[in-house]
Amino acid sequence: MFTSTALLVAHQPGVIVGPIAKVLGLVFNGVYNFIDGFTNAGTIGLAIIAFTFLVKIVLMPLIFKQQKSTYAMQKIQPEMDKIKKKYEGKKDAESQQKMAYEMQKLQKDNDISMFGGCLPLLIQLPILYALFYIFQQPYLYVETIGQNYDAIANTILSMPVDLRMDVFGPFAAEFVTGKNTLDLALLEDIKYVIVKLSAADWNTILAALPEYTAELTPLLEGKIGLETFLSMSIIEGPGFRFPHILIPVFAAGTTYLSSQVMMSKNNKSSNSDNPMMQSMKMMNYMMPIMMGVFSFSMPAGLGIYWSVSNLFQMVQTIFINKYYASKDSKKAA
Repeated sequence: MFTSTALLVAHQPGVIVGPIAKVLGLVFNGVYNFIDGFTNAGTIGLAIIAFTFLVKIVLMPLIFKQQKSTYAMQKIQPEMDKIKKKYEGKKDAESQQKMAYEMQKLQKDNDISMFGGCLPLLIQLPILYALFYIFQQPYLYVETIGQNYDAIANTILSMPVDLRMDVFGPFAAEFVTGKNTLDLALLEDIKYVIVKLSAADWNTILAALPEYTAELTPLLEGKIGLETFLSMSIIEGPGFRFPHILIPVFAAGTTYLSSQVMMSKNNKSSNSDNPMMQSMKMMNYMMPIMMGVFSFSMPAGLGIYWSVSNLFQMVQTIFINKYYASKDSKKAA
């Protein structure tokens, strides 16, 4: 058996994220197959959008509770400001304890749970981490894409060992980190090399393998079709290419708009000199920038998921706020 000595084994999620990625991968594969039954044009992108809606619907009870706490917090913000003003300038421990007690009591009386507001975010973090692996290596989770990779890898395995190493070895060596190794005689390891190769890399490889061009070309065209949505690869980082750059732009823009919708009532009613409000406003500007920067290098599929999730969140927030506003009006009447 031929074994290389300086190549990299495929990255896999850890013991915590791994099971989550496996479950979400099964769900995503089901969504993909369902959509593929209607159309094979941009299936991967449509599957990401449908999957996003499915995740948001499953998390809706927690999101509803979070937005209920946010709305209630915005409603009592003037009272919170009064308590802070009452103890303004009093820095002794007793005054600070009294202020904290009064604020906690106000929140408890209005059925506000700070943990309930944080729980959806805590749940979504491992989901995002798991989706990173799913979109980076979709051949491990989407059956149709996996079959395409199997066909390409088997074609490579059919090549003489020396030829295989001469052509693919230099490219694979670029993926080496630490002491990890990869066996170019193993199907799964070759598939990891395939997912890392760019279009330019494949052009070089095909030029060096004229006798395999006729067999590889249709398989590579199929790979591009399976992993592309609106002419954008969902497994690569968007970078500064057009139209790929639109993904980080949308990720940043929808993050900003979503935060503005969630905090719009609070911005109008709260004291602008409040340190907490100043901190929240700063985060409302920092988060979009961070998501935009991250989306440049993360798989484009993750940026699509995040953008669609933000749009869903905005619509949901508007409707829930209107619901509670109407409920308050009826109580007042």
